Amino acid sequence: MLVQVSVQIDGGEPFVVERSLSGSADEVEEQVREVLQRAGRVMLESSFQQIADRTPAPCCCGRSMKNCNRRTLGLMTTCGEVIIQRRRYRCRRCGHELHPADARLCCGKHRVSRPLAKRVCQLAAVEHFTRLPELVLAQHGVPLCHETILELAHDVGGAAERMRLAEARSSVARREPPQIAISNPPERIYVSVDGIMYCTNETEADPEHPGQKRLIWQQMKVGCVYWEDARERWHKQMVWGREGPEEFGISLWRLAMECGYGQAHEKLFAADGGAWCWDIHARYFSDATGILDWYHASEHVWAAAKVVDPDSPDAWAKEALTCMHEGGGAELAEWLKRQIPPRRGKARQALEGLHAYVADKVHHMDYPHARKNGWQIGSGMIESTCKQLVAQRLKGPGMHWSEQGALAISALRATDLNGKWDVFWATCSIKT
Repeated sequence: MLVQVSVQIDGGEPFVVERSLSGSADEVEEQVREVLQRAGRVMLESSFQQIADRTPAPCCCGRSMKNCNRRTLGLMTTCGEVIIQRRRYRCRRCGHELHPADARLCCGKHRVSRPLAKRVCQLAAVEHFTRLPELVLAQHGVPLCHETILELAHDVGGAAERMRLAEARSSVARREPPQIAISNPPERIYVSVDGIMYCTNETEADPEHPGQKRLIWQQMKVGCVYWEDARERWHKQMVWGREGPEEFGISLWRLAMECGYGQAHEKLFAADGGAWCWDIHARYFSDATGILDWYHASEHVWAAAKVVDPDSPDAWAKEALTCMHEGGGAELAEWLKRQIPPRRGKARQALEGLHAYVADKVHHMDYPHARKNGWQIGSGMIESTCKQLVAQRLKGPGMHWSEQGALAISALRATDLNGKWDVFWATCSIKT
């Protein structure tokens, strides 16, 4: 079957794309895609050339820049490479050169269109960089090298990271939360934080192997806000960060307010025993009931049981957990206090350590009250968020990251997982 597609632009000479379609259904579909891409390149070249021609002359040092004729631009698009001619300008005073049309056609400093960059970055958020060139070629029929994809993901993800930090700092400057009215605010809302380690490309001396180096692991902070709607469907939004707890807490606080935290009737804050997590609770979510993750507390009980009663730790741990389940941290602390006097040595140290841990967190361990109200007492949601946001992309075999790369990819993943991909691309500004 011979197919001819005619493209005529503004009444000019028609451009005909001709292709014979044959073979299997799969082969014909791929042939049709090639025809459409060829026709698309014709339309894009004409449209982009008009945009370039209409771009006004820029100014520099207080005066218009000198027109230094045209230069060729090969721009990669979703239809393949298109070639246009755009003007080059030079400042008469400082000698700075500029192609102003590039800002309208390219994604930042890259000779890639924004629609193609949008698709490439979404792939980069889920797939290893080494596979991306072949995936982009297979899915979009566009060849891009590894270095271009890597730099593009870093720049776009970096823009998302800068937007997050700028929003957090604007909240600090105003000293008030964003005033956002939610049409259907949740009755009950949870806020949770945790950290997850990933491998960096920085090294330090290895104490176990003198004279050798080892890779350094860093912690990515992760926060999430989650709630159940009237139809019993769960919703979740997440935030990432490498900054200190105070600044990270501001980002989480803004996110919570956007999700309806300020209007919710029941506010819960769930976390494990990390001190920085509870610092965020005290500073930004003090009006929320704190819940220490049941499973984290249980791990401490089991660790003590193996020292206190090594012959039958199950029985001792079961009795301790029953106290915690029925009476919360207060009852467990009283039970532990009675266990300490007859013990000596390591068993006594283990009991004293567990008692100090519980006594410090007893106000976050009222599990009977939480169960009575139907509240979650585990932090499974933040655990799964850490895996979704960081582990699945940053902790693959042999992966190690720069600070810029880890933050950029986390930013891209969070933007996508939060359902804000299109909104981000409509508002973001990529550095040129």
